[in-house]
Amino acid sequence: MVRLLSFAMFFGLPGVPLFLVEVCATAFHQPSIRYIHVHQSQCRHPTMPFLCATKDEYIAANKNYLTRKLGLTKDQVQRLQTDGLPNILTLEEGVLEERVDWLKKRLKLRNNKQVRKIVQHQPHVLAKLSSTVAQKIDYLQTRLLLSDNSLRKMFLEAPHLLPCSTKNMEDTLNWLQKRLRLDDRQLAKLICRAPYTLGCSVSENLEPTLVWIKLRLNVLDDFSISRVVQKMPRILHLNIEANLEPKFDWLQHQFNLDDEALGKMVQRSPTFLGLSIDTWEVKLDWIERRLHLSDQELSEFIVRYPCLLNCNIESNLDLTLNFYIDALGNESEAAKLVTHNPSLLAYSLEKRLKPRLQESRDAGILIDAGCLRRIGQYTNDYWEIAISFVRDHEDLGIIALP
Repeated sequence: MVRLLSFAMFFGLPGVPLFLVEVCATAFHQPSIRYIHVHQSQCRHPTMPFLCATKDEYIAANKNYLTRKLGLTKDQVQRLQTDGLPNILTLEEGVLEERVDWLKKRLKLRNNKQVRKIVQHQPHVLAKLSSTVAQKIDYLQTRLLLSDNSLRKMFLEAPHLLPCSTKNMEDTLNWLQKRLRLDDRQLAKLICRAPYTLGCSVSENLEPTLVWIKLRLNVLDDFSISRVVQKMPRILHLNIEANLEPKFDWLQHQFNLDDEALGKMVQRSPTFLGLSIDTWEVKLDWIERRLHLSDQELSEFIVRYPCLLNCNIESNLDLTLNFYIDALGNESEAAKLVTHNPSLLAYSLEKRLKPRLQESRDAGILIDAGCLRRIGQYTNDYWEIAISFVRDHEDLGIIALP
């Protein structure tokens, strides 16, 4: 029916009003996609000029929509026009807005800022929006058991997944699940943390990188390498020659580690590999200076708890160390406490350390190095048991946590 109407309009046959074509197109196709497109050069009916619009008029209308309604700048819109890929600016007036509205509803995008991110990164997807995009979104949500919120976050972090082949993503998911021995929940968690993994080639990227890491770190069992990747999925995306190899060499030289010791260090906390060597050096200098450590002591300290390299100096390490100094009233004692218990620098001040210190003081507990170590290291359940025991036996005059 639509083809007949399109044919009639194209060749200027009388008696085919525009509203009839619009109604039929909506009835036979997805309302988010218009299939009737007539340029002025194609218009054969001189009595119906309102059916024709020039390419420049389409571009002007779409620019107006992008700038005024979505909030893109003129420079951002200009880059869309010169992208070289299918151009959203030449879409028939109203089509772009319909497609954006569909994508906004399907991904439950909350504001224009989120819409702009996808439009800027993947404009050609909107230029050639088809049913495969809807199928792809449905597949990922079903395969990974994603909530609407998780689905939205995934595409906002990795909008380049929209044009990816569903078959390729399916192959990648199956490979990850089999190669890393993941259950459905673990697979979903990995992809949500690093959704761009789905855009990587298994044969050219993921498999070679995984094999290299396993050999380089002397990790013999699949379970251990799986845990490394689950802790830091992004490790599979880091370039071997430009990133991983130089960092592994630096760590071995700096801390005098053999391959096995390096492997154990990375297995403890692989996330620090996402930072630059320059960033490591700044943090190491600060730790060495503030804790008055020798080179050997610094090496032992970091190898035991490498995740400290992820902590920010100003907002974490410095404030946390000062917390122990203030609680003990002695900088030397605080440095000694932290040196023997590196994990104490990684705990949250606001959620753990400060509330527990106040509870201890309220319960009349003596605040010494042993108390501070327990304040930091006790699990939530054990902490409640310990502090409740002291409160319940206040008449006994207990001044130390069990």
